[in-house]
Amino acid sequence: MKYIKHLVVIFIASLITSCSMVSDPIKKVGLGGRVVNYQGDDTIDSLVIPPDLTKPNLQGLFVENLGVTDKGYKVTEVKNVEVKRDAYRRWLLVDMPPREVWSLSKEFFRSFGFNIEKENQKIGILETDYLEIDTKVPDKSLGAIRAMLSKTLKTQYGLPIADKYRIRIESLDDPNQSEVYLTLTSIGEVVKGEQRLWQSREKDVELETEMLLNLMVFLGSDRSEAINKIQASNERPESPVSVVKSESGYATLVFPYNKKQAWSYLGWALDELYVDIEDRDAIDGSYYIKVTDEKGFFSKLLSTVSPTQTYQLIVKQLDESHSQVIFVDLSEENEQDTIDYSFDFFNQLATKF
Repeated sequence: MKYIKHLVVIFIASLITSCSMVSDPIKKVGLGGRVVNYQGDDTIDSLVIPPDLTKPNLQGLFVENLGVTDKGYKVTEVKNVEVKRDAYRRWLLVDMPPREVWSLSKEFFRSFGFNIEKENQKIGILETDYLEIDTKVPDKSLGAIRAMLSKTLKTQYGLPIADKYRIRIESLDDPNQSEVYLTLTSIGEVVKGEQRLWQSREKDVELETEMLLNLMVFLGSDRSEAINKIQASNERPESPVSVVKSESGYATLVFPYNKKQAWSYLGWALDELYVDIEDRDAIDGSYYIKVTDEKGFFSKLLSTVSPTQTYQLIVKQLDESHSQVIFVDLSEENEQDTIDYSFDFFNQLATKF
């Protein structure tokens, strides 16, 4: 009897230890080896969605798309897709006009079951809705004991997670080339008392990279070659980005880059924060952003500002190697709350560098 008790204790201890390491095997899956499966589940309709988040779309199964016939585009046609990388970002350089990349990008997300929530081809921004991803850990990663318990108890490891994506397509001097930026935003289920809620969660960089790989293949790149290109992209040393006070009292974001580079970095940082971009002008170097207290982290910063505001961000060249981003309040009210918000906002952008 004494030995049986010892065996039970050892079994329970080993089970607890193995459960605490459930996510490790998933992190060790190499690029190209992760199955990305977005799915529907009618059993989670009772979730309470916080006011600053959009309720996930819970319909749609992943269906592999082998080809696209829209306007005659074919995924099987091999296109050159290069991976670009700097200290902060990874993006694609595609030998394809922006209009073609736009059409294929829409089909790419639809092939995973996503609905297109927002699209503005004029400024090259495409956003999906939220869709739940399959968080079931494969049996081979669980181990024999946990896999057996999962089947016996009819349970699975991992809480529900829902994702949405933004694609930004930039035109280049060569009309037959495009730059493509893909950004992932995720929310996850948490349990608070008797309520089940969705809240923002840290980005799954591995998943974002996997979806970038899938997009490369969808745009016509060879899969093995695409994997090698992503793995070969190395980071560069980081450069400091600072927030300073301007003569008008508003915050100014200073980049150690020329105007063109700063413009590109600013667009990426806005993507990372999922800022609503109304319009943009690459020649003028400006972005028009719409900020609402019902969306994202802005709800925490706008408690004393009207519900919806439109601001202009203008990139100005300082010298050969420095540029600044000016915050413009289009209402011209110059209220202290808005001035304070300009610092909060630019500090949020600066954290991305």
